[in-house]
Amino acid sequence: MKTFRNTIIMLVILGVLAGYYYYAKATKKPAPSTNIISISKSKISSIDIKDAGNELAIKKSGSTYNVIKPVSYKADSTSTDDLFNSISGLKYSRKFTDTDVKKYGLDKSDFTISVSSNDGKKEDLIVGNKSPVGDSYYAKLKNSNYIYVVDASSIENLQITSNDTLFNYLDKDVYTISKDKISRITYTDSTGTYNIEKNKSGKWMYNGKEISSDNSEALLNDIVLLNPTGIDPNKKIVGNNSSFTLTISDGNKSEEVKFLTDDNATYYLQMNTTQIGLYISKDQLSSLLSDIKKVIK
Repeated sequence: MKTFRNTIIMLVILGVLAGYYYYAKATKKPAPSTNIISISKSKISSIDIKDAGNELAIKKSGSTYNVIKPVSYKADSTSTDDLFNSISGLKYSRKFTDTDVKKYGLDKSDFTISVSSNDGKKEDLIVGNKSPVGDSYYAKLKNSNYIYVVDASSIENLQITSNDTLFNYLDKDVYTISKDKISRITYTDSTGTYNIEKNKSGKWMYNGKEISSDNSEALLNDIVLLNPTGIDPNKKIVGNNSSFTLTISDGNKSEEVKFLTDDNATYYLQMNTTQIGLYISKDQLSSLLSDIKKVIK
């Protein structure tokens, strides 16, 4: 009888403890957020980073990102998604108030990050000096009195240090038609225009003669793997006799790219009549040009 009573007591105690545990869990206040930007990533419609005279602005439409400053071009989805994650997840280690923002470099900063949401909200983050102690920066929202201490690496990942930063966020595909859909290749240079076509049986032909599968496969790989080397924003050139045009088609749409050079070493890409300064080196074009010559010799 005594053993039974002890068992009942233990069960009652266990029940009370379990009840307290779930009550404490349900009523426990979540830890305060240390995020600086209150706009969630899913609601960000655009970001605009200005840094020491450089600017990078990216706009999101649905699941598509587009760079809109300093050039207009499709953005690389992976790099840009990481950027939006970094900005929306930017955290502070400490915050305080001080009316003298000048001593933190927050009065006339040339490094700002503007974040806009798809419901019309906007937040402007001002980045100031690097702190003299600890590896961090001071930052402040334009319409807030708080000064934030932010990890240096988080801030430096958002800096626009060179054209390489812009290039990192641009889509690298020169052509978008997939390899298996290409049915016509047109190469034009100072010597003339050369058409390479796939016939109804799937064989690649040039000038009435069948092209070996090795040569056609190599040429197709050259085309779909072609990527620019870098960018010199908005640079425009006319080109010389070493310039050429390569157009591919799937039977429904065509994509024309002009490879323009003035020095026979660097070729600037003109796509859909537009140059934004993307370029590719002659060395990286050597395989493509060599394989074209094999086909049209």
